[in-house]
Amino acid sequence: MDTEHPCPSRWWKHRRRGYYAGMWWAAIQTLGWVILEFCKPGIVASLAVVVGWSYGISATLIISYFGNNIAEAWAGKVNR
Repeated sequence: MDTEHPCPSRWWKHRRRGYYAGMWWAAIQTLGWVILEFCKPGIVASLAVVVGWSYGISATLIISYFGNNIAEAWAGKVNR
């Protein structure tokens, strides 16, 4: 039985997936917004709040990945 909880590598795969999902979604939505604006000029400006929230979600996923890595590295140094 594992006596250490939480296991630092337990969620590593899921954190990395979240990071990649955030990066891909940011790239895909950027292309989508460009295409949408090209097809119907002015539509992206009217969707400014939606665009902001959508990029905010992507940024949260990306930043949380780096934040988790920093927290684990710091915790490893403190626990030594």
